[in-house]
Amino acid sequence: MKTRRNVLAVTTVAVATAAMLAYTVPANAAGVDLKIGTIHPLTGGNADYGIGLTSAAEFAAESMTKAMKAAKVAGSCKITASEDDQATPAIAVEAATKLVKSNKVHAIVGPLTSGATLAAAQSVTVPNKVVMIATAASNPDITKFKDNDTLFRTYPSDAFQGKVIAKALQNAIGKDGTINIGARNDAFGTALANVLTSEWVKGGGNVGAKVIWNPDGATFDSEAKALTDKTPDAWVIVDFPDTFAKVGPALKRTGKWDPTKTFFTEAMNNEAVIKTIGLDVMAGSKGTAAKSMGFQADKWKADRKKAKPNTKETFVDASAYDATVLVCLASIHSKSTKAAALAKSLRAVSGSNGGKVIPWTKLGDAIKAAAAGQNFTYQGAWTTAKFDAAGDTSGALFQIYNVGSDGKITSDAKNDIKF
Repeated sequence: MKTRRNVLAVTTVAVATAAMLAYTVPANAAGVDLKIGTIHPLTGGNADYGIGLTSAAEFAAESMTKAMKAAKVAGSCKITASEDDQATPAIAVEAATKLVKSNKVHAIVGPLTSGATLAAAQSVTVPNKVVMIATAASNPDITKFKDNDTLFRTYPSDAFQGKVIAKALQNAIGKDGTINIGARNDAFGTALANVLTSEWVKGGGNVGAKVIWNPDGATFDSEAKALTDKTPDAWVIVDFPDTFAKVGPALKRTGKWDPTKTFFTEAMNNEAVIKTIGLDVMAGSKGTAAKSMGFQADKWKADRKKAKPNTKETFVDASAYDATVLVCLASIHSKSTKAAALAKSLRAVSGSNGGKVIPWTKLGDAIKAAAAGQNFTYQGAWTTAKFDAAGDTSGALFQIYNVGSDGKITSDAKNDIKF
């Protein structure tokens, strides 16, 4: 009996040691050095968003570097260059080309806008086999874009937002009301305007006018007239701040437009933007915007503020944090910088293949799990991605926000819409 107990004890220790080694040996093996580039608007009308997203990506890379060192996992995950695309497709192509050809990055975090994302992907990242994770691009066409599994996003598709706007409008004016839609002529504006039209009509509503404008136009009086010739029950505006700063005053000059009957999208979900455009144009309006589905989002904001005290905060910043952490974890998991390997591991670490939940507050645990080649679910500050076959995240949460007479933005969680 004594001999048997000794054998069992030795066997138990051996099994435990083997299990421990299966976890720790890969963590101490030679690592890879992942180079990341970012593309966001750092100047122009969307600069507040772009600067916030870039700061969040930097915070993520710095946090991962510190956590990798503490976990004794070799390799590195660094942002080697950040480019300004001014939310313009042509400039985004130039930015992506520089990052891929000159800076030799293995992955890109960004862009912010759909037009910039699609342009950069088609011209640069897809043909050069570079993974790109867009941080706020929402065009539904991104889902079916032929990207050879290189294009992902941490922001929900406007296929969701069209339903949210329709629901908010139904609550405000009834299902059979008439709306006028005004939108910028680009990948974001026209796509969402079309999704909303379909959703609104399908629900029993009417569209009185749909006016599409050139965002580079000098004046917008004719567009404003077309949008207000027949007074609807509500207006929906799909635009960016820099353009609406010109469209809004033109609408006001008609004497027929009412901002209190107007719904915007996430582009106006920023008090600095409201102030820039003007309270006389924006006060009393409403809007819809994606909302964080992440873990301890308030703690993340406080931590980022401490690390980057001079960065203005926007509602979507954590999307770039999660995108950066995920691609870093994917490189550790795959032990590669190649696009095909990163794409496969992005699903392995984001929860697509199941596995235990590891929140952003425990990066060390996520890093060790990735180094051991495990499938797990990274629970981010913005989203639990669970990337699907198209590179989209699963699920979405939207809020309906209100712009007060003082320019303050408020929302009631009871009115949130979740998918």
